[in-house]
Amino acid sequence: MHYQKYKDGTQWRWRLRAANHEIISSGESYVHERDCDHAISLNKSSSNAPVHTQ
Repeated sequence: MHYQKYKDGTQWRWRLRAANHEIISSGESYVHERDCDHAISLNKSSSNAPVHTQ
């Protein structure tokens, strides 16, 4: 798996790709690249977060 950061017009976006290159997850668009980087960091750090069902 790897994160891919890219520019969509004037906005920054990210997506997480599996080993087979399929998109697993993606984020919203960000004006500033640093905000996109922060969102990737948050996503990485939540990998051990529990999943709750209702």
